[in-house]
Amino acid sequence: MTDPRIEVFLQKLAEIDGSAPLSDAKIDSFGSEERILVIEESDEVVAVGVTASHLQPDGTFHWSIETALDPGLRFAAFEKRLAESSLALPPVGASISVWSQRTSLDSALLDLGFARVREVAYFEAALPLHPTRDALETRLFGASDAAEVLRVNRAAFASHREAASLDEAELGRLMAQEGMGSDGFLLAQEDGRIVGFCWTRVHANGDGEIFRIAVSPEAQGRGLGRSLVLAGFARLAGHFGLSKGTLWVDLSNEGAVALYRSIGMTQAAINREFERLV
Repeated sequence: MTDPRIEVFLQKLAEIDGSAPLSDAKIDSFGSEERILVIEESDEVVAVGVTASHLQPDGTFHWSIETALDPGLRFAAFEKRLAESSLALPPVGASISVWSQRTSLDSALLDLGFARVREVAYFEAALPLHPTRDALETRLFGASDAAEVLRVNRAAFASHREAASLDEAELGRLMAQEGMGSDGFLLAQEDGRIVGFCWTRVHANGDGEIFRIAVSPEAQGRGLGRSLVLAGFARLAGHFGLSKGTLWVDLSNEGAVALYRSIGMTQAAINREFERLV
């Protein structure tokens, strides 16, 4: 992040809203001036728009946009101005979607001819969770595990365009971020082969997040996902001493939503994806 004022602005919004205003993929795009829009008033950052590209299975790229806006400016006219300016960030003719955590942005996007296509929810729970007698045996991620982890990730998220695009370069960048190292990256194995993982993250505010969890298709349906979730939260509570666990989940994944509710998690926020109607 080149401008420290942007970091201060985003931290302020996270404190106000209770969740990060931008995803990691968008933060990674800050290194390119062509992918970020900044609006200032009186030399202070009041709005940010940023885009990131995601490689699709067919070899094409999809571009997603996120925006962050000062609470005092969250009204229709300014939201529309920010959205329209941000839509100029991806290449002309690109496949585009916009993510929104604000009802004021929802209205602006509808006026611009977009429709809501997906919702993901932010869930949280107090840690530690109730211990289980049959705790899953896991080991920590090592550098030599990258290829297998990426294989599991591609198979598990084949229909998820953002998650499926994870490659070795992005994996390395994410691993290097504060709170994202191998100490919180748990692997599950069967017959010496990685069949699932739970990648956790420790945030600067003291929250612990299950950043990504994946189970190979051949290992699904046997409760491994639940065991990995519990193992991840146990790691955040026991090893890192954290008292709050969080994660994001696609609301169309009814099985995952039911799982998270069953272990005592509650929904705290929603992020909505919009695409322009043809």
